[in-house]
Amino acid sequence: MELNEHISNSCSDLEKTESGYKRSYIFKESFPGFDGHFPGNPILPGVIQTLLGQNSSMEALEREYPAEKLIMQSITRCKFLRPVKPMEKLDLTFSLKAKGLNHISICSLTVDGETAATYQLIFGPEEL
Repeated sequence: MELNEHISNSCSDLEKTESGYKRSYIFKESFPGFDGHFPGNPILPGVIQTLLGQNSSMEALEREYPAEKLIMQSITRCKFLRPVKPMEKLDLTFSLKAKGLNHISICSLTVDGETAATYQLIFGPEEL
């Protein structure tokens, strides 16, 4: 099974809220993202945490701007504030803002109300 399939099997549906979007994740210890990070003390890698925001933001952008072909261009203001362990409920919230031809997704990941990570994702037009 591909990594994105594992992620899709570990999350709730994407919900639109008054302030943006939200989705929850629970990763079992068998989730391949934990492999080797770290043996005997698994934590969810930061690259996976940003991938959660990227995938969910793309889904939201496709809903809101179906005619636009967008790709993620960069990650900014990225902070990892607490480790995420297997079986912890991870809540992703984000809001989308348009800036010129780009779209900015302002993301936050929390576990039991405690911030695990924050970052911004910049999406722009796909080059032809």
